[in-house]
Amino acid sequence: RQLLPRVVTPATVIGPVSPSIQQRFGLNRSCQVVAGTTDSTAAFIATGAQNVGEAVTSLGSTLVLKVISQRPIFSPEHGVYAQPLGQHWLVGGGSNSGGAVLLHYFSKEEMERMTPLLRPDQATGYDYYPLLSPGERFPLNDPHLAPRLTPRPADDRVFFQGMLEAMARIEHEGYRRLEALGAPYPTSVRCAGGGCRNLAWSQIRQQLLKTPFVTAHHQEAAYGSALLARRGCIGL
Repeated sequence: RQLLPRVVTPATVIGPVSPSIQQRFGLNRSCQVVAGTTDSTAAFIATGAQNVGEAVTSLGSTLVLKVISQRPIFSPEHGVYAQPLGQHWLVGGGSNSGGAVLLHYFSKEEMERMTPLLRPDQATGYDYYPLLSPGERFPLNDPHLAPRLTPRPADDRVFFQGMLEAMARIEHEGYRRLEALGAPYPTSVRCAGGGCRNLAWSQIRQQLLKTPFVTAHHQEAAYGSALLARRGCIGL
């Protein structure tokens, strides 16, 4: 344990920037280094979520879920972890499914072309589990779980929608898993990542989650990092 770095929570002030770095980048001598976050946590903070029960789904290359909880929850057998956030905790997990699988089958241009043709109110009925290779982390922690993307329909639009529906089911199962372990089921869900721009996908997701969707204040992790830096420097 003594070989590990000390534990820091979001907005922990580490110390002043070294004189050489100050001079190199023209920084003020009072500039401080503030630490205690990861990329996904910073993205969460950027969305504006701050109350217990508020959740953020990151629709990037993978699918990451986080919800604010009053207490930490750790369940390695389910791929669930917790990170401190002020007086509360971020509880979540990450699936290997997500945008990387979509990009394996379709280009961005193809997905943009097909998105207006999606029919969120008409489920495809396909029971997919989109993965690039065997292995899943959350909501089912199974290193041998095989991808399930057959049968593939002749219509690419239907195949695309079937994958989006499957990822929405993974998201729903993920939040239910967190709830079963003691975290609150989302009172609202914000979205971060490129997948947020797909309004049809949002409709599919909301039909399953049955909870209000809230527009994120910002979606860039850099914005959340800046908020943390300010919080640390002014002692909030």
